[in-house]
Amino acid sequence: MSLMHPASSHGSAGLRAGALGVVVCLSSFALAAQPAPTTPSTIDLPTALRLAGAKNLDVEIARERVSEARAAHDSARARFFPWITPSISVKRHETNIQSVEGRILDADKQSLAAGILLTAQVDLGETYYQNLVARQGVRSSEAALAGRQREATLRAATAYFEMMRARAAVIAAEEAARISTRHAEQIGATAEAGLTFAGDAARVRAGRERAELTLVRARADQRVAAARLAEILRLDPTVELTPADGDLAPLSLATPGDDLGSLISRALAVRPELDEAAARLEVARTQRRAATKAPLIPTVGAQVSLGGLGGGPAGSTLTRDFDYSGDYGIGLSWRVGPGGLFDRNRQRETESRERQVEFEQEKVRDLIRRQVVEQQVRLRSLASQIELARKTLDAADQTARLSRQRRETGVSGALEDLLAEDELARARRDYLATIADYNIAQYALRFAVGD
Repeated sequence: MSLMHPASSHGSAGLRAGALGVVVCLSSFALAAQPAPTTPSTIDLPTALRLAGAKNLDVEIARERVSEARAAHDSARARFFPWITPSISVKRHETNIQSVEGRILDADKQSLAAGILLTAQVDLGETYYQNLVARQGVRSSEAALAGRQREATLRAATAYFEMMRARAAVIAAEEAARISTRHAEQIGATAEAGLTFAGDAARVRAGRERAELTLVRARADQRVAAARLAEILRLDPTVELTPADGDLAPLSLATPGDDLGSLISRALAVRPELDEAAARLEVARTQRRAATKAPLIPTVGAQVSLGGLGGGPAGSTLTRDFDYSGDYGIGLSWRVGPGGLFDRNRQRETESRERQVEFEQEKVRDLIRRQVVEQQVRLRSLASQIELARKTLDAADQTARLSRQRRETGVSGALEDLLAEDELARARRDYLATIADYNIAQYALRFAVGD
């Protein structure tokens, strides 16, 4: 039993209601000071998923990395081919020069050489293994692109259902605000006539202000959710997005009762992250083989110089006796030491890198297993929560109907009716939020399985 005097209770309720009123007024003033909102644009889930794969920046970055890897692969293959150097050179010599026999001669001469120099120096072992590494780089980048596309789709679906959740909360808050406003008007009229206790009227007014505050917050949450979806889809964030789907209903994309072992096996077979990890592992193994076997393969060097040569003693023209001149050469060489044969440090480095990548690949497998288990458990739990939330909503709806009937017959008071309506609003919000979480969990499970 409360020891507070009714007048004190009435004054405290009035102060609380007044404080809530000030908060709502300040919130309304802040919203009024903002720029006028643009016309909302509706968007459905298929459109959001399509835009996520077409305009997402992470996907675009991954796509450009694929192009970069393919260009690197082409460059690695091009190292097998020689390069050509067109050249023109003029030489002038004055006074002493040494002859082939070793004598020092006093000679003034000049010459002109023009032609093409064809040079090829191919480190066959390194070039071969670099080509294999570049090929696996293309495979890794393509798998990463597939992974980024799937992640963008999941993010878009999650953001869309978050927006639907926020929209459902706004609808529930609007309904609660209308009911509380109607109660406040009714009890206000009876309080003025002296038929209702003034303290009860103040409590109803406080409930109306709380409902208005909840509505303001729900609308702000919906606007933030729309802006986050616009960011993912690379749309103008100043345009307010609203879900085209009117009702938030449970989807049937995944079955909570699917066998967990089969889901994990499917995920380990098709997830692009594992393909990306396998490509990185193959790169590490190729580099380890290159450190051991590539130095055994010789470097081939060849040079062909084709053109003309002319000249003579000082005073003669550069083109004197100008005629064909050609030089040819080919050779094999091996590198011994750092970067070549007997480079044990390089071998140890590549062996350690290979083991690291093997561990990283196993971490990816563990992550995939955990994601599948986690999302299936979450989906099963949410399926049960939906049933419980629906029963709670049905009970709250029945309570609200009975309370309205009792009030119409004059048996119950306005406060009992208001409490029943508040409970109904909370049950409706919980039910819709659970459905949104359930739909998100379905997409998350499909992502984890690799669908």
